[in-house]
Amino acid sequence: MKPQECEFEAEVLAAVLQARWPDGADAPLREHTAACPICSETALVASAIDDARGEMRASIVVPDSGRVWWLAQLRARREAIEAAGRPITAAQLIAFACAAGLLGACFGATSAWFQSALHWIGSSPLAALLAQHAALAAGAAAAIVLIPTAAYFAISRE
Repeated sequence: MKPQECEFEAEVLAAVLQARWPDGADAPLREHTAACPICSETALVASAIDDARGEMRASIVVPDSGRVWWLAQLRARREAIEAAGRPITAAQLIAFACAAGLLGACFGATSAWFQSALHWIGSSPLAALLAQHAALAAGAAAAIVLIPTAAYFAISRE
């Protein structure tokens, strides 16, 4: 059965990661690595990863600190503007709902055909059924309005 680990594997890996492989490593470790398939594979893979890390490090462009600070300030301002706009948007929605209700009340009070239609609906069997089950109808209407509103606010906070 082939061994899965070698006792010198950690030393070979340390030598490669410390840039001591193969020239700076001890002669017995180099000889063992030449004979051991596990250690030779570890040295080969670790050397490839270390070379790729060196190439990537050379191509990295780090922005200057002034630009990073400026972008952070822009982001903070944007978030502050968004946070300040939320109450204004809520007030606008409430004002729109009040205006729509007032407009509907004025329309209902001044329109003869609308009043006759309401009278006809009020005398129908559906109105009697709703009057008997008013609490259930109010609960269903509240659920239809409140559940999507609560979901919207829960999602918008994330």
